[in-house]
Amino acid sequence: MVLTQDARYLEHFWRQLGNSLYIGLSTMALTVLIASLASFAVGRMRRGRRSLLNAAAVLTNASLLTYAIPSSFLIFPFHRIMHEYGLSDDPWAVIAAQVTFATPFAILILRQYARLIPIELDDAARVDGASSVQVYRRVYLPLMTPALAVVGTYALVLAWNDYLYQFVLLSSERHMTAAVMQAQLFDDADAPWNAMMAAAIIYALPPVAIFLALRRVMMSALTRRWR
Repeated sequence: MVLTQDARYLEHFWRQLGNSLYIGLSTMALTVLIASLASFAVGRMRRGRRSLLNAAAVLTNASLLTYAIPSSFLIFPFHRIMHEYGLSDDPWAVIAAQVTFATPFAILILRQYARLIPIELDDAARVDGASSVQVYRRVYLPLMTPALAVVGTYALVLAWNDYLYQFVLLSSERHMTAAVMQAQLFDDADAPWNAMMAAAIIYALPPVAIFLALRRVMMSALTRRWR
């Protein structure tokens, strides 16, 4: 019933699952990009490092305070901001919200992991003529792969498990996600339970598959030794 989209509320299941994948993978990619650039600038750049580090530490700590605020309180300003920027009923509104929540924690994790990487590796690359961009691409990112996999998985799961922001910021059926669709099934007085369970299993498969694909990368950090 789910595969053929014959059950009630599941007429557009594959498109809704595609919307969820689009939001989850976009959140994952943007969080990894922004957090890696921020942690590299704060922890590895020499020029103006102290002032930049102090400013970044203050901003990061202030951003972490948002985790103490319930999402139900933050949804109102987010809804108004997205409306003013013309992102009402746009998947990028949800992506922006999820990236905002995931990035502070991602920066914190990457900064802590980056301290394990000897700064002499960056210095050696610069002696060989590498620019800051080349150090970031060819030294920093390869060595940070386990931590990047961790924060990427975290951002994906955060966006994948979200319901509130997807429900409030996405109003049309075209942009509806599988999580919102599942909630509608529970509101039915005669819910198709078999279809609900099948859809829930299919919905859980993508993050599990991505976690299994990145598992070896994340586990490699436990056995790595820096010299």
